[in-house]
Amino acid sequence: MISSLLSPVHILSFASLQGSSLERILRYTANVPGPLHLSVVTDDAPIQGKQALIDELAALTPVEVFDQVQPNPRTEDIEAMFHDKRFMDTDIILGIGGGSVLDSAKALAMLMTNKGSLESYLHGKPITTRSLPLVLIPTTAGTGSEVTKVGVYSDSTGRKHTLGSPLMSAHTAILIASLLDSVPPGLCAATGLDALDHALESIWNKNSTAITRECAREAAYKVLQTLPMLYDATVQNQERSALQQEMLKASNEAGIAFNLTGTAAGHAISFILSENWHIPHGLSCAFTLLEVFDWAVRDEQNREELAKLGKMVHPEQAGRDALVSALRSDIASLLSCLKIPRSFKDLSLILDSDTIRKEFSRVETDPKLHNQTPPLSMEDLYTLLETKR
Repeated sequence: MISSLLSPVHILSFASLQGSSLERILRYTANVPGPLHLSVVTDDAPIQGKQALIDELAALTPVEVFDQVQPNPRTEDIEAMFHDKRFMDTDIILGIGGGSVLDSAKALAMLMTNKGSLESYLHGKPITTRSLPLVLIPTTAGTGSEVTKVGVYSDSTGRKHTLGSPLMSAHTAILIASLLDSVPPGLCAATGLDALDHALESIWNKNSTAITRECAREAAYKVLQTLPMLYDATVQNQERSALQQEMLKASNEAGIAFNLTGTAAGHAISFILSENWHIPHGLSCAFTLLEVFDWAVRDEQNREELAKLGKMVHPEQAGRDALVSALRSDIASLLSCLKIPRSFKDLSLILDSDTIRKEFSRVETDPKLHNQTPPLSMEDLYTLLETKR
């Protein structure tokens, strides 16, 4: 992928991968010629092919498995793994799983070289040293975490924090299409929409540049073209494998884009939905996607950029406004096709105006909100959310 030139992470892509090849990648990443002391960070999700890959590694090099990762990873679980005596002699960390697993692996690699408690870094302690060699393998196509410098962690109060530093980036990311073989349609939808939101939020972002917007458009186009077909591809065959590989690349490309810009209002709102009501991250991001789109197109540059994306999807269409409208219709149709909740009632939440203001007030201090263009005031945000009642 040309976009990989924008990332400090070495990115490799395979239809499938054997343990012997993965062991070699790990040795090269760690720059260790002999057997590695390898720590594998994962969870108990039944990912087809994951355990076989770990078993193949264990036949070649000493492996310790740490699988205490929970969704919205908790600092206490990460610190328990870090203080496990089996972790002490680790040469390299392999994270294999969804976004929570990859973020946990990032935190562990950072703690190995910086020491201290994870909570202290969430509350301002600076990261000063490059992480231990780290290889990340996503088993969902959405978070892009394998190429970002950030992780999202829940502290002891349940509050979610974004921790970011270039020193936390993985050394190598590996995209393996076969690890998506067992991903169910619902998870495929949620994670795919997270990738779409990453790409779009990289476009309507105050930190965007011409090059990051180009990368984000390519990622969004790939998601819009691939996700509906992958969602409907119930039979595992060569065509579905190709779609899985394309979605992994789209998610990765979106991750490269938002790693440079940060995310924006949709992700700021999503954190409250996840913290308060445990709505899965991808669904939380998709929940306000159209409303934030409508806000974003008030900005002239955003309209131009989204029209370019609309032209990629509808090359026969002409006229900026018509292209933006066609793109919005595409996104609305995708949300409908994937059965994404569109109102608080759809989420089984009954929220009046006062409750919305109370529960979402802390978005004001979230830097992601302030990346939004045009700027979204708290009154504007409350008005946006009240349309979802």
